Amino acid sequence: FNKNQNPIEAFISNFIRQAKNPTLFGFFKLPADRYDAIAPAMADLIQDTESNGEMLKPYEVDMKSVAQTQEQAPAQEQTPAEVQQKPEVKPQPEQDNTQSRTEATTTATKATPVDPDRIDWTTIEQQWGVKRETLEQSGALQSMLYNHKSPKLFTVTPQFGDEKFTLDARLSFKEQPDGSFTLAPHFIKNEPRLDVPFRGYEFSKEDKEQLLKTGNLGTVVELADPKTGEMKKCLVSVDRLTNEIEAMPVDKIFIKNHIGKTELSMKEIGILKDGGVVHGKEIELNNGRKFTSDLQYNADKRDVEFVRTQSLKQEQSGEKQQQQQRNSWVDADGNPKRITKWKDTRFNEQQIADYMAGKKIEMVNVTDKQGQTCTVFLQFNKEKQRPVTEYHYAENKKVVGVAEESKTQYAVNNQGKTNEATKNITDPLHKGQTAPKNEQQQAQQRKPKGPKV
Repeated sequence: FNKNQNPIEAFISNFIRQAKNPTLFGFFKLPADRYDAIAPAMADLIQDTESNGEMLKPYEVDMKSVAQTQEQAPAQEQTPAEVQQKPEVKPQPEQDNTQSRTEATTTATKATPVDPDRIDWTTIEQQWGVKRETLEQSGALQSMLYNHKSPKLFTVTPQFGDEKFTLDARLSFKEQPDGSFTLAPHFIKNEPRLDVPFRGYEFSKEDKEQLLKTGNLGTVVELADPKTGEMKKCLVSVDRLTNEIEAMPVDKIFIKNHIGKTELSMKEIGILKDGGVVHGKEIELNNGRKFTSDLQYNADKRDVEFVRTQSLKQEQSGEKQQQQQRNSWVDADGNPKRITKWKDTRFNEQQIADYMAGKKIEMVNVTDKQGQTCTVFLQFNKEKQRPVTEYHYAENKKVVGVAEESKTQYAVNNQGKTNEATKNITDPLHKGQTAPKNEQQQAQQRKPKGPKV
């Protein structure tokens, strides 16, 4: 309301109008660790929701699902009478327990893959800068179609308003209300958030120690379904690349009865579905390699894994060191990383796109190390896995690379090399120069080798 209105009247009239038409309200959620950077840009986008609807959709809260959850939640609560009437459950013998796990194992089926034609590739490329071809060439698409995350981190480039962000994330697909699928990035967190409840479950001290040690909780716990609020038995693990906490309902776990050429018994599969460890299993892979390893189910990978000997922190520290040792010019798949400038020259969007595509970028009126004006061509070299440059001077515009007569000039002025005939000259060399050009430079070059006797 404005300053000329009666505040109470304005509030009541606004309240009644909004109560009659609550669909005017919209709720959006943002990742907490990126709130400071994203929230100001989103505030601008919300001013025009029709034009910016596609960009806002991944962050919109589906109020219908929330309402359904609230309606269903009270029905799940038990009255004291119902609790008292509930018959006492007596523990079963170990043999019966194994049998129940075996029966549960047979009920789970392998997930149905996502139809690639139902994926909104155009919107994904516009919102996140991720292309279908990139996922196919890296081999990540096949895993993602089975509702898994991408095995590796990918660089996404979301744009909010006029600002574009470059972030690393694992990727998965998320189904939309209309049956199509969009991209769901999983951004890197500094550490797992184990001090706050996860879907209604509070981690004990022992739980935290176990998750930090192996990445797997190792036991079944009851968690609230994020869509329905229903309590379900789940296994919990930590994503070792992003530190995101992941859960998998036990009734949806599918475990194959073999690893490579090694068969798993129904009892072993039952132990794995309960979060336990199968110790000292002799494994033979399809390539003939044999070894002994402990096995455990990982809720993030949605598959059985070989139990790690390093703690989660040690493993992440090693991964971080490996990433630092990798070539900083390329991503994990060997593709050129996005760069926005070279030295003091900033690129426009077309130049960035050309560089990413392996084309040459032309930068005019650049000053080299010796103060000489030149044109520089920058291009990503696949063999060297880094950008390379070519210096072109005004009188040599038509020359590709460095002309023969200018090689000495280029080597001395830009590469820090020494030419014996001009090594004592302090001025930059000019085109074709391989010796002193005047008396002053000749005097500089003729330096006495020692004191006169």
